[in-house]
Amino acid sequence: MNKKFPSWIDAFATLGVFVFSVLVGSLVAVAMMKLQGYESIQPHITFIYYLIQLLPTIAFLLWRRSKAERDSGLHFGFRNLNMPMILWGVVLLVATGVVIEPLLALFPTEGYEAVMQTVGLGGWAILSTVVAAPILEEVLFRGLIFESCRERFGKGGALVISALLFGLIHGVPVQMVNAFVVGLILGYVYLRTRSLVSVMIIHAVNNAIAYATIALFGNSGEVTLREVISQGWLYWILYGLSAVVFLWAVYRLWKTLRDNTEVE
Repeated sequence: MNKKFPSWIDAFATLGVFVFSVLVGSLVAVAMMKLQGYESIQPHITFIYYLIQLLPTIAFLLWRRSKAERDSGLHFGFRNLNMPMILWGVVLLVATGVVIEPLLALFPTEGYEAVMQTVGLGGWAILSTVVAAPILEEVLFRGLIFESCRERFGKGGALVISALLFGLIHGVPVQMVNAFVVGLILGYVYLRTRSLVSVMIIHAVNNAIAYATIALFGNSGEVTLREVISQGWLYWILYGLSAVVFLWAVYRLWKTLRDNTEVE
């Protein structure tokens, strides 16, 4: 039996590759801005920076898994596509967003606004947020990191660690909290389906909704459901329904972890 993967050396080495990739991406982005005469980062530069940030980390983890005689850890699960489960995942993300909205409102939005300005709007922004992010982030977090942590820490540990790291890379506090919760939901769907394609689709829809919100209400992203719905009674009905969906999902996640009801 091979030793458990990842070792602490693997973990720190992966972190080092990621940090180095971020630094290289930042240098490339600054150089492109200077060469092209921009005073601020543009959406196409943000896209290139994003690729430089994640692709080396993905490649390194794939290499380390092969050296440790593990499979790739990438279970795309085309045969496990379950449209009701995908729809449930989207509904759950929307409901959870409503439930945690008061919590997110406590965080400053300045950093989030700055991030949204670098992403921008238009084709490059859609390519970054709705196409590249769901594919690369799910391969890295629900694929490589989840499966790598699964053997050493179990399903529950892998779920929390992958969601926590997913939150941390977003950098801005309000995004970190939101991304952590989103990561838990995507991890739950992945546990139930063992299908990266399923969570990629859910992730893409979630990002598309966020993009549409920014396109409609501006880069600040400060609009809340409470502001959109003027009737207080209607808001609280929607909030209550969302809370019921959220609590049901928490119960289902607990049963999934307890009863091992995931797809093998």
